[in-house]
Amino acid sequence: MNIQRIIRTAAFIAAGALVFSCKTDPTSKPAEITPDVNTITFETEGGSEVISLTATRDWEAEIDYISGDTEGWLTLSSTSGTASNDPVAVTVSAGANSASDREAVITFKADFLESEVRVTQAGMHPDYTTVAEFLDAPVNEEDWYEMRATIFVIKNSAYGNVWLKDDTGILYVYGLTASQTDRNDQSFSSLGLEVGDVIVFRTLRAEHNGEPQGGGDIPAYYISHSPAEDNPEDDILISEDPAQGWLELPEVEADDDEVFTFHHTEIDGEQVRNYSMLYSTSERLALWVAYPLCDMYTASGNRTDAWGFDPKVPDAWEPVIPDSWGVDGYARGHQIPSAARNANKEMNRQTFYFTNMTAQDYDFNGGLWAEVEQLERDVAANYDTLYVVTGPVLDTDGDGQWMHIYDNAGNSVAVPEGYFRVLLGVKSGNYDAVGFFYRNEDDGRTRPQASDLRTVSRIEEITGLKFFKNLPSELASGVKSQLEPEKWGL
Repeated sequence: MNIQRIIRTAAFIAAGALVFSCKTDPTSKPAEITPDVNTITFETEGGSEVISLTATRDWEAEIDYISGDTEGWLTLSSTSGTASNDPVAVTVSAGANSASDREAVITFKADFLESEVRVTQAGMHPDYTTVAEFLDAPVNEEDWYEMRATIFVIKNSAYGNVWLKDDTGILYVYGLTASQTDRNDQSFSSLGLEVGDVIVFRTLRAEHNGEPQGGGDIPAYYISHSPAEDNPEDDILISEDPAQGWLELPEVEADDDEVFTFHHTEIDGEQVRNYSMLYSTSERLALWVAYPLCDMYTASGNRTDAWGFDPKVPDAWEPVIPDSWGVDGYARGHQIPSAARNANKEMNRQTFYFTNMTAQDYDFNGGLWAEVEQLERDVAANYDTLYVVTGPVLDTDGDGQWMHIYDNAGNSVAVPEGYFRVLLGVKSGNYDAVGFFYRNEDDGRTRPQASDLRTVSRIEEITGLKFFKNLPSELASGVKSQLEPEKWGL
């Protein structure tokens, strides 16, 4: 073998070795530090979870304890490692938690890169005061409450005036600061909080003009938060079974942006239906609400004013109206009236769900329409049961257009051009029916008149709905054609 060939062979071997080493050297790849999960949740009893970590650079890990009564409750099988082509298993362990709910963040670092894994663990007892518990607490300037809730409206980003929610209700906090202080130092904006963030904070129980609130003269103050992207809203719509035998139900035909649902309540220890609705997510209102009415549902003294989100419809699809509409001239008009459900506080609370509200002309809401609702309750006494369906008519003039306004969170909400109501009274096997239809405006009248009445068949033509689907077919046509004002006190 001559010297030239030896040199060429050596060069080839060296080049091959160089190519081989580039393929196996992780530092020849783009820098990466990526865990295979973003969140880990441990139950109260604790346990272990394995993170598969891809790190093409030397790495290290650190733990920050965000909330809870204790620190040092997490351990990692490795807190550092070398660059590798293969994923590395890092075991995260948590012991049993006999204290309160707690949260930590594991940060993996490599060169200039960082990746986080958020770890939560339930405690043996609840750590946070719920909104419902807070609202029931007395007003005072001594007892601080630690709470955990989601921001759904930021009213003032300088002073930290925010609306919050948890599973039990909604709460207005008038003033939230970055740390405890005797007066509002306008530090809220430094926190970088956004709608959807889940925050932990402390507050006194305050009140303004008779309405409960957190903060106040002495502001609430921030403890910690998890950002909105780690707390996704459930936006899945699930219609419940519409094949019910309830006499008040219209035919149910739910489009893709609509959901059929109903609420139950308890009366004398038994579960009974409260009301049903077909809800439009695109217009953010119920297209109709149906309910029975008899004396077991009505009383006095149990009005709750418990404005809040409907647990049957994802919050993301509801109008956000804890502060009314924020637009002059419109009331949060109940579809099923509060006064029709006053036998106990739970059934009344369900009438204050945002899904039951529409943007109704203020004077019409408190005037003529309120009198129609009162007439309904009065005539219900004449029947075994009065069955009611009510709802908005978005387009009364048929031009395919109707007005929208914005709710407290800037969402577009339809303003109906009119409203309908149909009644079906049943007593001893006999049926009486009638309908009402009005424009969504104040026409100066305060009492309904006989000339306002329509047949149920006519309201079907106006709305495109088929009412009382479970009415015996041999009776339906005759009942829906009735128009007898004297039976309705007119």
